[in-house]
Amino acid sequence: MNRRVALAKHWLFTSHNEIPLFELLTKVFEKTCDLKAKPYILEVVEEEEFLKIRIKGIPDYLYYPKNTALQSLYQVITESTDVNQWHYYEIPETKVGLDDVVVDCGSAEGLFSLMIARRCAKVYAIEPLPLFIKSLHLTFSELKNKVEVIPCALSNNTGVAYMSDNNIASALSNEGSIKVLVETVDNLFFKKGIKIDYLKADLEGYEMDMLKGAEKTIQQSKPKIAITTYHKAHHAAEIKTFLLSIHSDYKIKVKGIEERSGAPVMLHAW
Repeated sequence: MNRRVALAKHWLFTSHNEIPLFELLTKVFEKTCDLKAKPYILEVVEEEEFLKIRIKGIPDYLYYPKNTALQSLYQVITESTDVNQWHYYEIPETKVGLDDVVVDCGSAEGLFSLMIARRCAKVYAIEPLPLFIKSLHLTFSELKNKVEVIPCALSNNTGVAYMSDNNIASALSNEGSIKVLVETVDNLFFKKGIKIDYLKADLEGYEMDMLKGAEKTIQQSKPKIAITTYHKAHHAAEIKTFLLSIHSDYKIKVKGIEERSGAPVMLHAW
């Protein structure tokens, strides 16, 4: 309830972010994530350290780490299935197409990649957290021709970094118990001559660093982009300026209000 009150206060006193009153009220009084998500879960099977989960509308199982809070999964299912969610990645202008090569930056449990894998040309699911990497390989074991799992973090420089295991909110830091490889999008795609059509990213505040490491790829490919901007209040404006400096004809749309900072939740470019 406190988060919803904060959201309303931002709308009243900080910025509307072009959100009409009806949309705000719908958001303030909407059902919780668990109530929205549970009807989509058709089957749950325990298998060693993972749960095999069948989600409505998806023919393949999602493998989810058993020791990871289900509340996080409820959140992800809601964000991925409810078109009215501000975190929803595919607005009409940034819908994944049949011939699209998709780069999923920060794929975490892999639900977004799983939802689009059978309706696009190729998905590169990029994730640094070891337990999620293991679950991704299990989830996409029957879709290896469609989905390639790349086990690394993304930034504007290559090297190594550290992470603490914080579920879907895990982020890079200078300290932590998990050492991970850091790559750039340009190294993974531009330098290998791979053209991409869609760039999706949720990197817990490292979105701008990833984009700086993807400048040549964006310049060459001009992909559709769906990227979170709520982790840092200044990111939406900074990302918009950065993308327009590469392609001045990019069309930009931001969505939502993040209840802590009042920042837009998501930025779409096409």
